[in-house]
Amino acid sequence: MTFNALSLARCASALALGLGLAGMAAAQTAAPVVAAPYYSAEQAMQGIYTHHLPPLARAFQAQAERLVTTTAQHCQGQATLPTLRAQWQQTLVSWEALSTPAVGPMVARRSQRQIDFWPTRPELLRRSMDKAPATLADMERVGTPAKGFPALELLIHQWDASRKPPPATACRYAELVAEGIATEARALQNELSEWATREWEDEPEVTTAALAEWVNQWLAGLERLRWAHIEKPLTSHQTTGGAAKGGPVPFARLDRDSALRDWRAQWQSLLAQGRLPAGSAPPAAGQALVPMEALLMGRGQLALAQQWGQALDQVSAGLGALTPRASERELLALTKSMKAVTVLFQNDVAAALDVPLGFSDADGD
Repeated sequence: MTFNALSLARCASALALGLGLAGMAAAQTAAPVVAAPYYSAEQAMQGIYTHHLPPLARAFQAQAERLVTTTAQHCQGQATLPTLRAQWQQTLVSWEALSTPAVGPMVARRSQRQIDFWPTRPELLRRSMDKAPATLADMERVGTPAKGFPALELLIHQWDASRKPPPATACRYAELVAEGIATEARALQNELSEWATREWEDEPEVTTAALAEWVNQWLAGLERLRWAHIEKPLTSHQTTGGAAKGGPVPFARLDRDSALRDWRAQWQSLLAQGRLPAGSAPPAAGQALVPMEALLMGRGQLALAQQWGQALDQVSAGLGALTPRASERELLALTKSMKAVTVLFQNDVAAALDVPLGFSDADGD
């Protein structure tokens, strides 16, 4: 089940309210002395919900609206299929930037399931199009494996293979899929706008629970990328004979270029919330996103913060070196470096942040 923030409220008294008072730590041989302010749980949540997520939600909504327009234009012969594919990719990247990791409204609304359920089931997609839904209300009766980003990608892929203009029924269905993505984008933008003004200091138990959700879902987001999106498809490809037959690896995205863009978007979002930008000092409390590296520094965990940053940098270097034609060996080397981050997080980082680790449907188990 998805990590439930409300359930953590019961154990809030056992958690540190905020991240504990921390000042300048004594210098350690493995890490330089860095001035890091004290960050409370309230300030950490302000960083996420006031400063970080709202602009990402607005960007996703803007891209989703363009996807609706571009889909309609393609069906009217006013936009090429490559133009539609490019807009799909841009919208997908903006979605991953917002939803990795999934927290707050994205968990409550089950947004991932609504608009990015994978794998798409081609037979269900075909049957759903045969029913010729005409409105978004009709689409409520369509199963999630025939909607969202994967379904629209499959339609684009099929249209490209046929080299013919798509039939009217398929076009209308694609327009409704795009409208469904835009509807979810608007809902998330509206809800996150409300969360941006939340008075976290007035609800200490809820704040502590939200902090724990964020920490746990960060790990879940990493494992979703490592296992569900990269390692599991590779393993399945090898064990089911796909590799011997020369077939494509069943990644979430149908072509390697889209898959790599997707992976990088997910990682960049995780990195932004985990690592200070190169050369940047810890942010002022309550004024910006506070990455986990800064939280560790604020608790005086300078050596661990340095180790954490190095582990994240290892993944960044590996992902940056990939090409769409990367070999399975290169991809598995990348997942190995991601696994090292997971182990460090589970063994040291979560404990240093005084947050218990729970379970999530995205944690790779």
